[in-house]
Amino acid sequence: MDGGGGVGLDAPRVAHHRDELLANGYSIMPDALDPVFCDEIVAEFGRMRGVWRRALVQSFHGRRTTRYFDLLNAAPIFQAIPIAPRVLGVVRAALGDDCLLGTYGSVSIGPGEPAQMIHADDSLYRIPRQHPVFYVNVILALTEFTEANGATRLVPGSHAWDCYPEPGVGYESIAAEMPKGGALFTLGSIYHGGGANLTSDQVRHGMTVAYVANWVRPQENFQAAVSQDRTASFDPELQALMGWRLGPTHVGHTYAAEAHWTGPMAAKVALKRDFAL
Repeated sequence: MDGGGGVGLDAPRVAHHRDELLANGYSIMPDALDPVFCDEIVAEFGRMRGVWRRALVQSFHGRRTTRYFDLLNAAPIFQAIPIAPRVLGVVRAALGDDCLLGTYGSVSIGPGEPAQMIHADDSLYRIPRQHPVFYVNVILALTEFTEANGATRLVPGSHAWDCYPEPGVGYESIAAEMPKGGALFTLGSIYHGGGANLTSDQVRHGMTVAYVANWVRPQENFQAAVSQDRTASFDPELQALMGWRLGPTHVGHTYAAEAHWTGPMAAKVALKRDFAL
């Protein structure tokens, strides 16, 4: 599975989005996923409705917003999204080839949902600003994102500010509008929030796929959440993002020595002293 994104980007386009992301705190790629693939994901949401438990139903994440997590234990289509070539190429250019999947979920903002409170994703790590770039969130548009239907709001320049956002402050923001199949790359430090869907009658379907540098503990523990038997069937690139392939410093190793390897992943994962893709 290639994540519906076909082949990856050429080096100049990867560099363009990486440089824009690092300079401005965000970058929009209009053609990250195939629109037909986006429709297939939305159709899967329909099959999950009433069967898969909604997560985070509260004021901050939305009461009219449907979010599903634990997606690597759901339908196989969800294995393809974190390794979509056009997405992963830019993320690795910003965070390093050995980056990890941080958290991964769906976000479908329904009609009548007010705007989400402005926040910064990497505040959960409580690292004083300014800090090195270690967190990149990718918001994928499975339907068109417009200002009317809840396109993500961004506070330009806020990634360079010395403090985290204050709750309840009305920051001046812009709407990150993009077509179906688009990707919004954001640094974890930029102020942002889901937009209001108060004047449309359509659901704004999207995905949030966050990645962290290899030395950062992911927000979700994918190695514990997904069994070794299931993970052993995944694409090697997805296994790597879950932490089953080590970076050059061997941070996060699972086994002390090859003689101690156990379980299905022992036959699938090669731990090498020299990290290579």
